Amino acid sequence: MMTITPADMKALETRFMADHGVPGALLMEHAAMGVVDAIARYTNNGTALFLCGTGNNGGDGYAAARLWQTLGGKAHIVEVTDSAHGDALLNRHLAQMLCIPIERYAAEDSLPDCDVIVDALFGTGLSRAIDGTAAVLIHRANDRHRDCGTPIIAVDIPSGIDGTTGHVLGQEAICATETVTFHRIKQGLLLSDGPDHAGKLTVQPILIPEGDELDLAYDGLEILAPAELDSERFRRCATAHKGDFGRIVLFCGSRGMAGAAALCANAAMRTGAGLTTILCRESLLPILQTLAPGAMCAPLPERDGVLLPQAVDIARAALSHADAACIGCGLGQAPDLLPLLTLFTQADCPVVWDADALNLLSRHAELLPLKKADIITPHPGEAARLLGCTTAEVTEDMLSALHRLHGRCGCTVLLKGARTLITDGENRFCNLYTSPALAKGGSGDVLSGIITALLGRRFRHWGNLHGARAAAYGALIHGLSGIRAAQRHGESCTLPTDLVDCIRLDSQGIDWYKEVPG
Repeated sequence: MMTITPADMKALETRFMADHGVPGALLMEHAAMGVVDAIARYTNNGTALFLCGTGNNGGDGYAAARLWQTLGGKAHIVEVTDSAHGDALLNRHLAQMLCIPIERYAAEDSLPDCDVIVDALFGTGLSRAIDGTAAVLIHRANDRHRDCGTPIIAVDIPSGIDGTTGHVLGQEAICATETVTFHRIKQGLLLSDGPDHAGKLTVQPILIPEGDELDLAYDGLEILAPAELDSERFRRCATAHKGDFGRIVLFCGSRGMAGAAALCANAAMRTGAGLTTILCRESLLPILQTLAPGAMCAPLPERDGVLLPQAVDIARAALSHADAACIGCGLGQAPDLLPLLTLFTQADCPVVWDADALNLLSRHAELLPLKKADIITPHPGEAARLLGCTTAEVTEDMLSALHRLHGRCGCTVLLKGARTLITDGENRFCNLYTSPALAKGGSGDVLSGIITALLGRRFRHWGNLHGARAAAYGALIHGLSGIRAAQRHGESCTLPTDLVDCIRLDSQGIDWYKEVPG
């Protein structure tokens, strides 16, 4: 599945209607069907309150009100103005013919009683802050949702959200329970404030064929589906041996942060790495052999807590046999790490750079760019240090930061966030499947282990996974493990070790999540 920007969606609809002689009202009818299906998930023929604007978004609302009433439900329409036009005006007239109550909202009015609220005020074309009566109406709808639990279904995008950037335009935006978006997920639903306002996402087809030549002319972020993990390429053949699944080397951990190395190693092994070796300071050896018994350890000699010169030779020997490597999880930022950091930039295998390795790179720009085959996995703070800007500047425009990071580091970038973004300069991915349970220290170490294991193994029909696709599958597997762990332990009580236990290279336990990801 690919996302699309509002501008591209408008162009796609215009070209489709012109090429095939399809009227806009017919697309609107199919959009309304998806809205009605969503209403039925929250009430059985109850009262749906439709908040309608004047444009096509309002037209979708008027059409959905008519369909809901025809199917036996009760529809009630509230509008901020009666100056609808085009296909919206047509559907408003049709709603009137069914005697559906339509009333003009005034700022002093309270909302009518209802079982579901449908937000069809402003669509993806909104480019200004919402004010006046419409802002009051949105505020009241959100209050009803928060105080009474009344579900809100947003039509295409929550009113007040920029469809391209995901920013709230002004002070008010709908906080939806579910957003029914049409043909493709709009880019803004996944960025900035979008995920906090969109709720669950449902994609409703509207006659435009998905994946045909016209559709493919409009590129976007690719979203991997859990079902892709069920393909034959992820299964092991009966004659498989550990050499088929990669030799990986992890340089992670430091005094007080040995757990990060263990989490990374255990995640890599759980993801299927054939042979896992941890390069570690020799003082950490007994801890890591206890916490990650399935991994081998290559101790690096030190004196008084400082690595000795021969540590570089030991690391070089380990890397010479590696199919993939990882550096950074809990590594610390001591000066004695620089020779090994340099060694990893020269490794023949792809390297995953995370955490303290990224902070060290930000202080040693002479080591950049990295190899094209490498992957960096910064959170916004680490990204800001690499880019020499503030964290707020990164979070303000995550897509821009993603591409700037690629330009600076020269490799695949996985930028962590509520919706993780990935690019290798050509392909772009967004992971839609995630959980707030991942918002806990140690989760990133698990992700690094997953990605390193994927980079190191050979897949049927694929050979080796590379760059953005490896990172995207890693983010998907990591997100699904968070969903499973949250189901088992709760979002607040999930531990990073629970994530490791819930790693699977299939979609088992995620069936309910396939259709309406949240």
